[in-house]
Amino acid sequence: MVEITLSSQTTTCARSYLTAAAAVFVASSTLWVSWCFRDKMSRKQRKTRQLSRDDHAMTKGGYESLIGNTPLLYLPHISSLINDYITSKGGDPDNKFTRNPVRIFVKMENMNPGGTGKDRAARSMILASERSGDLPPPLSRYCNHQLIRGNRGYGDDKTNTTNNNTDTVNCTRNGDGEISPSLDFSNVDPSIHQAILIALHATKTHGIVIEGTSGSTGISLASLASPRGHGVIVVLPDDQSTQKSAFLKKLGCGVVVVKNCSISNPGHYVNVAKRVWELIEVERRYDAYYQKHVLREDCGSNSTLIKTPPKLLKAAFMNQFDNLANVVSHYTTTGPEIHSQLDGKVNAFVMSAGTGGTLVGVGGYLKEKWWENCRRKCQHQSTPPKIVLVDPPGSSLFNKVKYGVAYAPQQSERSLRRHRYDTLAEVIGLD
Repeated sequence: MVEITLSSQTTTCARSYLTAAAAVFVASSTLWVSWCFRDKMSRKQRKTRQLSRDDHAMTKGGYESLIGNTPLLYLPHISSLINDYITSKGGDPDNKFTRNPVRIFVKMENMNPGGTGKDRAARSMILASERSGDLPPPLSRYCNHQLIRGNRGYGDDKTNTTNNNTDTVNCTRNGDGEISPSLDFSNVDPSIHQAILIALHATKTHGIVIEGTSGSTGISLASLASPRGHGVIVVLPDDQSTQKSAFLKKLGCGVVVVKNCSISNPGHYVNVAKRVWELIEVERRYDAYYQKHVLREDCGSNSTLIKTPPKLLKAAFMNQFDNLANVVSHYTTTGPEIHSQLDGKVNAFVMSAGTGGTLVGVGGYLKEKWWENCRRKCQHQSTPPKIVLVDPPGSSLFNKVKYGVAYAPQQSERSLRRHRYDTLAEVIGLD
């Protein structure tokens, strides 16, 4: 009997322990699930906050979702050839390269949707222009097309205007004696005028992106700006392939092709692009046309002209050669990607330079990261990464790096009447 009693007590205690253990397990599981849920929500909120830092930022989906995160490809054959060359020349007395052979990687920027790394710069410059107010908010911020291009409070006065099919309209007076705006563009180059008209009819936000480019940046800008509702005008030099011009037109751009010349010439493609921007944004030459031929078509014939058309148009000159957003795009994306893909073990970064944005952005990030790791005493290498510029003969950047002086004052890029050096290399800088 005693034995049975003890067995019952033991069973009871065991049940109590099991019940307690089960309760602890359930409580722990609940806490763990709760923590996981909170962590997931926290990551989601952090991601949301990160996106919200850029007002009207491009969210995942579409063309922009394919930009960046390009693979880093190892080149075994070239790496082997370089190591063999170093060894054959007696450049490895301590067997340094034998123990740690040179490994060459190439960043596959051609796998961006536009086929070049210009997609990164284009995205950064458009976002910067929208944040600064140089461009209106993107189309996705509005409910519908009519809200953007609809009636913005134009007067109901009946205006006597000339035929809508002509671009040259003399000033006339309406019933209240107000003067209708003039639409005389006789002193504007016909190719520029035509490109502006294409952009005015294409924009859905009143915004127009303008750039002077050899083509690649223009393609990236058009691919990103058009879905956001902005019109695009691209000025190209005539030494570029006709396929670039044709492709830009297919993307809905207004295209101006000018004779290739030195940057000091007012006819240089960058200077012409700036002039187009001045016509729209500074001189406001196309406000009246935009109201009469574009907005009235959307609003219907009841909408009329007023004496001074509102300044709805916003034109942004991207100016990639002097735009810091170009550098920032590579400092915040390309540089971190390379650093992460190589686990921070980068001895050298080598490339040529067009605008210099990639070289400065990536090089700046890699060196800054090296010094940061030095302070934390978690550095993988004893010396900072070398930033190597490869440019064709005649490059002013070469002279700057090699001798500390880009050129004599008489050779200033803005005053030269001819190119410093004739080269077959396409898309290398301004000169």
